[in-house]
Amino acid sequence: MKFFIIAEDEGLPSAFDFTSSLNARWPGATVKQISNPERNYALEFYVPMADSRLEGLLHKKRGSMTFEGVPLREVSEFVQWCRSLVPSHVSLLFCDESMNGEVKVTPAMTAEQILEAFHASGG
Repeated sequence: MKFFIIAEDEGLPSAFDFTSSLNARWPGATVKQISNPERNYALEFYVPMADSRLEGLLHKKRGSMTFEGVPLREVSEFVQWCRSLVPSHVSLLFCDESMNGEVKVTPAMTAEQILEAFHASGG
């Protein structure tokens, strides 16, 4: 299943800052720049998690990213980490591709709270 993180006002970090932060948090992560001007994404990334591998894309305009990963516990840990990269005044939404689950992620939320809210919203 695909998931999305959507930030208001292009609030996600730049490709450079995202890559630096990702490699600091997950040293085994792989990031590839996307240079095709017809693509809407700046980079693709692969993150080794404890029980899986998360794969994603960061949008060029820094308004969203899409990713896939299981289990959901690890997805929520990634979402919490992403929230830490975004200024607290920027609204951040986490959802699945069908919008069954949707969570407004606040800076104070734990990964467990994100997961609980996702399930409570239908995800």
